[in-house]
Amino acid sequence: MPRRSVILLAAAWLTAAAQTASLPRGGDLGREWQVEEWNSTSLVLRGKWVREGDSARFRAFYSDAKGRPATWTVEIVAIEGNQVRLKILMPLRGEIRTYSATGEIQSDGRTIRGKAEWCGRAVSCGFRAVTDWKPAAKGVAQVAATAAVPRPSGGDRTDVVRAHPGRLWRVIDRTTPGYEWEGTWTFEGRTVRFAYRDRKSGARAEGTMELQAWDGAYVRLYNQGAGGTYEGSVQPDGRTVRGTARPCGNDGACRWEAVIEK
Repeated sequence: MPRRSVILLAAAWLTAAAQTASLPRGGDLGREWQVEEWNSTSLVLRGKWVREGDSARFRAFYSDAKGRPATWTVEIVAIEGNQVRLKILMPLRGEIRTYSATGEIQSDGRTIRGKAEWCGRAVSCGFRAVTDWKPAAKGVAQVAATAAVPRPSGGDRTDVVRAHPGRLWRVIDRTTPGYEWEGTWTFEGRTVRFAYRDRKSGARAEGTMELQAWDGAYVRLYNQGAGGTYEGSVQPDGRTVRGTARPCGNDGACRWEAVIEK
């Protein structure tokens, strides 16, 4: 092969390698993701995101419960730790509109749960994507298991009831005005997955929180999506946990209660 051809091939290979290295996860983004999005209990879209070549862009193909199609473009802007930032390019009324979205990689290293900009503060709105990329060698669950959990002041007291956290808590959550949520909190390291159903309207909500503190008697969690902190204490029966959330203030009805499933 002529020397000039070898040089050109080498240059092309180096350029492609540099472009791949600059992509999130070094270009290891998989090829096809299975995705569902919801904007209410009645509007649910299911489909897939198909990657465009070796870029960070995916073409979203959806259909609703009646089979009506929808399609737009999703770009993976950045992946930092287990946080994912996306840009959505959606054709609306003859023009392309741009929206942002954020998500969190779950403990399996492949599922992403999050919300798009248009969700605002809506609780029954979000997306779930199951990627086909290769999970990182050390996934979120392993990282969470080795991370130190801060203890609250007074955590060394011996006159309080302490409980094993278990993995599943049954919850009644009255901290959102107008809603009485019932559902579960599932603990996976420092990630806590919540799945709710409103007793009044039947609306559903799901997402994740961060476990910031647990010493067997006191728990503190942070809900990034709602921007609120949950705090609670184990009750004398050793299974019930009762608490409040930061937005509640002095509202006595704004409370949550959980029963630890062993």
